[in-house]
Amino acid sequence: MHESGFPYLVAVDGGGTSCRFALQAGAIRHELRLGSANVFSNRTGALATLSEGLARLVVQAGLPTDSLVDIPVFAGLAGVIDNTAAQEVAAALPLRHVEVADDRLPAVVGALGERTGCLIGVGTGSFLGRQDADGIRLIGGYGWSLGDEASGCWLGMALLRRCLWAQDGLEAATPLVATLGARIGAGSNAIVRFSAEAGPADYAALAPMVVEAAEAGDPLGQALMRAGADYLSRGLHALGWQPGEAICALGGLAGRYTPFLPADMSAAFTPARGTALDGGLELARRLAERSARGAA
Repeated sequence: MHESGFPYLVAVDGGGTSCRFALQAGAIRHELRLGSANVFSNRTGALATLSEGLARLVVQAGLPTDSLVDIPVFAGLAGVIDNTAAQEVAAALPLRHVEVADDRLPAVVGALGERTGCLIGVGTGSFLGRQDADGIRLIGGYGWSLGDEASGCWLGMALLRRCLWAQDGLEAATPLVATLGARIGAGSNAIVRFSAEAGPADYAALAPMVVEAAEAGDPLGQALMRAGADYLSRGLHALGWQPGEAICALGGLAGRYTPFLPADMSAAFTPARGTALDGGLELARRLAERSARGAA
């Protein structure tokens, strides 16, 4: 990390499940984790989590509680859907130097460092991002009801849909259909009952059986993985990915798509250089530099 004119930097990585905090003090880094911080679904709760976490972080670092106001803070938060939301959240925090943004942004910076390249994030949800000299562009990540293609939730829902097709005789049943039946109950009624109460995590819990079936040669599993890989491939091309540029993977499913992607993309996969917290600290450093110049 580059030096800045501020002795301390803070990064926040806030998601729908948990919120992580990091304070960098020279070579020493303090971290803690609290509960959800989604500013779209629960603005009040997210602000409470942020306030508590920031206060606890400075105490953990042995700093006076009133020192927080002058520390540059970058907060990448789930549910920041536009600049208005970002500005409202920033204004609600007791900080002089703060930037609030979409939680995907620090993930891209953390994974790629200063490299030109792309990140595919595929877990329960999904998104793609590309970093180059012109900045960072993000696509996807619109939530399970409208998008999150290739994600664990999407795979689970697609599996149920295709199993219903098999039940209706629209396509041949494969061993994966029987595997699903053993998991949630056989027949279309069991699928409908499951979906009536399922949420994103419940659908995503079915994704490993799709991956395992595909790797074992099951035609349905392979068809679903190819469909997800096709979305990722189109997304990477839409972002402007060029052969030879790095592609980093984030999330439990991202790397499982490599056998189903075009060969030049599979060959470009490279380990991430850091985490979203690392990216957040780098973005906090950039904020500190702008603040020192009077540009933030």
